[in-house]
Parts: sequence; C-alpha cells; structure tokens
Amino acid sequence: MKHGIFKILTVCIILVSCEGEHPVPKGFLQYGHPVYQNMSGSLLNKLNDEIIQGMFGDIHSLLIIRNDTIVFENYYSNYTRSDLHPIGASTQSIVSTLLGTMLLESETLRLDEKIINYFPEYSQYFNNIPQKDSIEIGHLLSNTSGLWWDEWSNPFGSEDNDAWVMSISDDWVGNVLSTPMIREPGFEFNFNSGNGILMGAVLEKLSGQNVEDYAKEKLFSPLNIHDWKWEKTPGGEINAAWGLHLRPMDLAKIGYLYLKDGAWNDQVLFEDTWVKRSSRARTSVSFYFNYGYFWWRFTRNADIVRLFNKNDVFFSWGDGGQFLFIIPHLNMVVVTTAGNYNNNETVSFDMLKDFIFASVIDGFP
Repeated sequence: MKHGIFKILTVCIILVSCEGEHPVPKGFLQYGHPVYQNMSGSLLNKLNDEIIQGMFGDIHSLLIIRNDTIVFENYYSNYTRSDLHPIGASTQSIVSTLLGTMLLESETLRLDEKIINYFPEYSQYFNNIPQKDSIEIGHLLSNTSGLWWDEWSNPFGSEDNDAWVMSISDDWVGNVLSTPMIREPGFEFNFNSGNGILMGAVLEKLSGQNVEDYAKEKLFSPLNIHDWKWEKTPGGEINAAWGLHLRPMDLAKIGYLYLKDGAWNDQVLFEDTWVKRSSRARTSVSFYFNYGYFWWRFTRNADIVRLFNKNDVFFSWGDGGQFLFIIPHLNMVVVTTAGNYNNNETVSFDMLKDFIFASVIDGFP
C-alpha cells in the first residue's frame, strides 16, 4: 500500500526494508525519529492513521521537517514521492520568492514602482481611468491593486468568476489590465489571481526571460529541483497565478530556504530581509487571516497560534489543500498536498493545530 511508507516507531526499518515497494527516501536532509527532535511519535502516528481513515478528506502527502531533520514523510491516495502535484495558488508564493532573488541582484528595483511603466503596449487600459496608473508592484504582491475582481463568490467555471473569465481569454494580461477599478490601490485586500499574472509579466520584463527559465536558473537548479511542470496561458505565457506543479519534497525545500533566511549550502539566493518583508502582515483579510507579499499569516485571534508566545507562522495556500507552512521559532516546515477541492480544504489547519503543533514536546516558545 502506498500509505505504508511511514510508521514512526519503526521508521528506519520500514524505509529500508520496503525498497521493492517504496524506494529508499531521497530527501535533501537526514531522516530521523521525531522524538529526537522533541516531537511525539505516537501523536504523529495517530495523525497518520486518521489521514488513512479519511478523517481529513483526500490528503495526498504530508511532510514535516524539524531541526534540519525530516521527521515525517508519507503519501496517500496512491500518490508517491516522485509524483508532481499541482500547487494551485501557492504558485504565487514561488513568484514572490523569485522576486526576492531578483532584488538580491538589482540595486534599482523598487516595489513602489508603478506597473504602468511595464505595460506600454496596454496604455489604452490606463488612459482616463483614475487611480489605475497608481498601482505599484507592492500592490500586486499584497493583493491590494484595487481592481474590480471576484473569484471567491462563485465556483471556477462560472461566468461570474473573474479568474475563470480570465482563463478562457486569449490574453490574460490584457484581460486583467482592462478590469475597472473599485478602490484606490493599497487600501483593501481583494484576492485576485490576475495580480499574480501581472506579477509574472513584470518579472519577465525585468529579467528578460520567461518566468520558468528564470526560476530554473535562480531557484530550481540551486535547490536541486529538476522535475516540475509549469502550465502556460493560451497566449503562451507562464501561468504565474496557479500553474506550477512540484513534488512535495521540492516544495519543502523552498520552505527550508526561508527557514535559512535565503541561504542554501554555500549560496545566498535572496537576502534575509526578504523573508521579513515578504511574510510580514501587510493587510487584514479577516478575523483569522492577514496577508503579506503572496504569503498568508494567521492573526493573533486564530486558535492555531494562540498557545505560541511568538506568532511567526506564514504559509502559502493553494486551492484544494496545497499548503507550505513555515514556523521559524519552531525551526519547522510542513507541507500538505490534497484533493479537497469540494471539501473543507482548511482541514490542514486542524492537522497542524491538533497533531503537529501538539506533538512538540518542548512546549510553545
């Protein structure tokens, strides 16, 4: 069975002895028993059992890294370690990461630069439209562009879903830029996949490469990520909003890069200040969530972080339950992939609160 990879109390034996059915792990870090990283193996075993029983819907993978050690890795629903998985809107967090790598090398790039400077071919969409020419790069990243957009009220596939309307157009960038304004930029959060598309286009103009080629050179190759898929728009551009497919272990590498403040082995891929800049809560989304630069955060009101003295959790969030959680003060990275598109995709929060965080033996510093 695919879910037989991991049983914590006998992790070393199973991972080696089942080589015929499950290849010996090829993680980028050492594997170790959770107890040696001050985590409860029995509680993580219980979580594993409940995932198998379907208590959290259609979970496809769960990976936990703590203290530079892979303490949990398992795959479900016939998924394996080698399978690519669509990460949905978590793609935008990777785009944010790419911008961080670009800022490392640029002395002139500013996030308060107006995006109108990057789209002279679409000048007609800025003419005589108050405030649209005030949209800045930072507004795209924080989903505060002020563009009229609604992709949450109606399901994808509905004519009233703006992300769907964009997806069936021949020119995604033009579709987004032609959208009217509803608010002055910078004042109100409104999740807009079109902001990700525009950010991808800005990255291409800044780098002179398409997003995928730039990602390969500046992020994927240094992290030893060699297998991925990045969907394209009908116009041939990279889908920077939701189009990336990665292996869960490779998504974990990106989380680990943030834990290490942008350093990977002997390379610095982005400055440590980018971790704070991109993950800092910039806009309020709800009682439970804040938002940074294509990264989510929990508010202090969220019960998931209530026991922490330090609320430093930030995460990417892809539809269906694709999450990359980074918890710096616990030196922890958690990845979940899932197929909970028609269920409650936030069951991963329950896994995190009731099992993963609860398994930390050395308390909640």
